[in-house]
Amino acid sequence: MNLPSDLAYDFQQMRERMARKTSSSWFREERQEIEGLARYDQDRGAERLGRLLATAQERVPRYRALRGREQVGLSDFPLTRKSDLRDHFVDSISRDATGLMEPGRFFLTQTSGSTGQPVALLSTAETGGLSNSVIRERFSAYLGLPESGTALNVGLLFGGTPLLEPMMLPRPYVKCNLGGFDPDSPGIVADYEAVVGRFPVDLVTGSSSRVIALARYCAERGIRLRPQGVIATYEHMPDSGRRLVEETFDCQVTMLYATSETGYAAWECRNGRMHFQDDFVLPEITPAGDDAVGEIVLTQLLSTPMPVIRYVTGDLAPRPTTCDCGLPGTVTDGLLGRSGSCLVGVDGAAYSPYALLAALCAAGLPDFQVVQHEPGLLDLVTEGASASAVATVRSVNSRLGEHFGPRQGFRLRHRPEGRFVLTAGGKRNPVVQRLEVAEAPERTRYIHS
Repeated sequence: MNLPSDLAYDFQQMRERMARKTSSSWFREERQEIEGLARYDQDRGAERLGRLLATAQERVPRYRALRGREQVGLSDFPLTRKSDLRDHFVDSISRDATGLMEPGRFFLTQTSGSTGQPVALLSTAETGGLSNSVIRERFSAYLGLPESGTALNVGLLFGGTPLLEPMMLPRPYVKCNLGGFDPDSPGIVADYEAVVGRFPVDLVTGSSSRVIALARYCAERGIRLRPQGVIATYEHMPDSGRRLVEETFDCQVTMLYATSETGYAAWECRNGRMHFQDDFVLPEITPAGDDAVGEIVLTQLLSTPMPVIRYVTGDLAPRPTTCDCGLPGTVTDGLLGRSGSCLVGVDGAAYSPYALLAALCAAGLPDFQVVQHEPGLLDLVTEGASASAVATVRSVNSRLGEHFGPRQGFRLRHRPEGRFVLTAGGKRNPVVQRLEVAEAPERTRYIHS
């Protein structure tokens, strides 16, 4: 290990503390519970669903209209949107006949608010992280990750997050938190220089754009990292960015799908299909204006203190299919993005962005963002001047003109001097919509090449 002396000392001390903790009765009990749930169990999922719906029907004020009905199924419950969680927080908490919350250790979590205002949720210390730990154990086993090791995390970090952090469950790892590389931040540059390439890394994890930036950092400096897993989440990863990551790290990217409201829900198999973990997070893919595409609706089966039932995620996916990889659960051919990221045409109509994003990815742009400030015109933001981006805009605009015709749709303009727009939590969405989008069906879902 070629770390600076003080960092190497901290690293070794943390490993020793973690080793002592793995011999404790607490760790053995927690691991035993996770291992006991790690096998996919559809029957157990059905039991959890029945318990969740019964609790919601009998104890949650928001669903009092369902009380007294003999048989209640999932479809009897209304769809839940982010605004419902925000506006009906108190009425969504389970209560007994006296109006008291059921006993337990509760804590509040808050979403990042990347697509609107943040939302607070109530969970329990007993079940709040259990499904995430079990699903993490499942994909760790699927990817063949070591039982313990080191993770390089370039995800979305809270202020004050330490550089080195122990992650005990489901497997003990030393997690090195770097955040996103920013050449204009001396502190981040110093952290990257002190850490990246200085020790073997078993797992790289983080938001898609930051994983791409890490791969570019390593490629430009000739740094050789050979993780056994690369797990990306939070954002769409362009195909060209995926190729860069996989070539740099010699490791296939696995996309992890999660929401703040429901936790980990699905991950990508080696065939590139997304497998939902239906015994913990039950998915519905409801029609979204196209027979082949649906909107992802999730029910978190361990959310009995504050049931999250039929939560409309705002994400789109192809309708369910099959896969021969051996993984169970509802399967879809990847994710298409967010339904709330519509583009507004010069005609005032709402258009889906996903075919446009696919065209930009196919053109080989690993880092870009589409920002709209006025109807019919989209800013394509890339970092620095790029001849390929200029050529791409010219080509895509030609195709857009042929597809839409006059006074319809939208066109691109390149903004190389722009900076990527990030959420308060540091997330970079592929589409940033600054206009009010009317609640109207999208006029088109795909732009044909």
